[in-house]
Amino acid sequence: MDKLEFTVHEFMAIMGSLDEALAGKKGPEGSIYNEWYPQWKTLDERLEELEPMPRADMLFDGKVSINAITEPQLKEVVAAVEGQVALHAQLIKDEDEDADPEDLEIWQNKLKTLKELQNSSDWYET
Repeated sequence: MDKLEFTVHEFMAIMGSLDEALAGKKGPEGSIYNEWYPQWKTLDERLEELEPMPRADMLFDGKVSINAITEPQLKEVVAAVEGQVALHAQLIKDEDEDADPEDLEIWQNKLKTLKELQNSSDWYET
């Protein structure tokens, strides 16, 4: 595996959901939350400084690359993305005003890609 790649929006959503689940506490040793926290906070600060249009451009056109990941961390990423799939499916089921079938499809595709990676021999532990 060369790297994992997320849009800035995907990265921020994953980290935001982990932060919410941890209630702002530190994650377990070696967790993606702990490993990615500095990058997440830096991105969050940069996004906050931007006007709405440049912020939207960065969220959806910008990329975050993760160059090294362990098997437990990959499992964490898969679980976090499964959470996003479930969240968006529930929003659609509830006919929530924030429901967007395209968002669900994006997360489903990301999950499919990650599971294919997880089941392949094309990645390595650091």
